[in-house]
Amino acid sequence: LFVAGVATSLVVGAFVGFMCDKYGRKKCASAYCVLYIVSCLTKHVNNYYMLMFGRVTGGIATSLLFSCFECWMVAEHRTRHKFSSGLLCYMFGLMFTLMYLVAILSGILG
Repeated sequence: LFVAGVATSLVVGAFVGFMCDKYGRKKCASAYCVLYIVSCLTKHVNNYYMLMFGRVTGGIATSLLFSCFECWMVAEHRTRHKFSSGLLCYMFGLMFTLMYLVAILSGILG
């Protein structure tokens, strides 16, 4: 089951950027939420095919999670607000620094 989710994310990950551009970043972010809710709900069912379906939806949701929101931020940054590219670099640097800091602190506290 685990491999099914990772393999789905691998296959869908190649097309997520295209999907975000074609259908819109906001719709893809909403699709992430719906797909992840479906994935979480299927974990409580005692049926192999339903669990597999949940893993597939979770794999698609993971691909959307790791691309859609960053694309949306870059698009808003450049087109709507017309901020400088230096500010975008600062934003991503701050985001990754805080993400790694939270991961390290979670490991220490856990």
